[in-house]
Amino acid sequence: MLKNQLFKHRMLLAIIAGSACALSAYASDDHGHAAPKDDHAPAAEKHNAVPAPTETAKPKRRPAKLKTAAKDDSKADAKTAGDAHGEAASEKNNEKTNDKTTKTDAPSEAKIDTSASDNLDEPAATTTPVAHASGKLTADDALKMLTEGNQRWASNTSQNPSCDNEQRSEQAAGQTPFVTILTCADSRIPVERVFDRGVGEVFTIRVAGNVAGDSETGTIEYGLGHLHTKLLVVMGHTKCGAVKACVDGAQNGALHGKVRDLVASIEPSVERAKRNNPNAEPADLVNLAVKENVWQGVYNLMTSSTEIRDLISKGEVKVVGAIYDIQSGKVEFLGEHPWQKELLTALNTNRATPEPATAEATEKHGN
Repeated sequence: MLKNQLFKHRMLLAIIAGSACALSAYASDDHGHAAPKDDHAPAAEKHNAVPAPTETAKPKRRPAKLKTAAKDDSKADAKTAGDAHGEAASEKNNEKTNDKTTKTDAPSEAKIDTSASDNLDEPAATTTPVAHASGKLTADDALKMLTEGNQRWASNTSQNPSCDNEQRSEQAAGQTPFVTILTCADSRIPVERVFDRGVGEVFTIRVAGNVAGDSETGTIEYGLGHLHTKLLVVMGHTKCGAVKACVDGAQNGALHGKVRDLVASIEPSVERAKRNNPNAEPADLVNLAVKENVWQGVYNLMTSSTEIRDLISKGEVKVVGAIYDIQSGKVEFLGEHPWQKELLTALNTNRATPEPATAEATEKHGN
């Protein structure tokens, strides 16, 4: 019985000692003096206690955090790379845009320069300058230069050649025109400008209706015989006032004074135009009479001047008709008189001015 009591007493002491140890452990944990071991985690969870993080617990959570951070960093890096790529692409596009803008701006500046030169009536930089003409040109060369010059004038690309100080100085020593032109005194026909030629290149005779009286014929003889021009142009023009005066005068007899004497040589042209076009309106009749008057002028020169006729017969001078359109600025070259060969043969044979030949030739070429 004594042994049983001693056994119970020892067991009681063991229980008390165990309880004291447990209380000591919990007290130590509450004050942070000792961290619980891993095998105590379930007991702590059972008592709803939150254990303090341990060095062995951190590695269990860290990989997840590192993985998440790495994933986030990877996304951030990809985004950064994408942004960098986008910025690079943007900069590249900007460079291309700037290049395009630069390339596009260059022609605009050239265009401004060209328009500026046009405003000054100067040729574009790429245009070949027109050379000074020489009085030694052939008739065909002279006609070509007139045609090209008129094309420039009509297209508003005139170069105004042979108008500098050097040309004036050269021509002061002696004029060297390459063409003689008989045309109307109408102020809307600036002859040198119409053919884009300059000082000393065009020997011009101007009179109302481009008629060839004694004074005009003598002046033409000077141009062909003394200045040695190889080409003679007889040029009428649209809406000619002298021809219109003749058309109106022929209908109502309103012409008088010196005007009547001036346009007397135009009357045959008007009569032929009326006869060949009986139903023509007055405005159309004027245009038809203008062309007839050009051929009448060529005929009058051949019949009234032996010198001019001989130069034509020998092939030393070429005579062509032309009509200038005062609206478009274009010159229509009509070529030589359609009956020139027959007229020269008749005139050289008779050495006179046969009236039947005049009517026949002018009526045929007027159709």
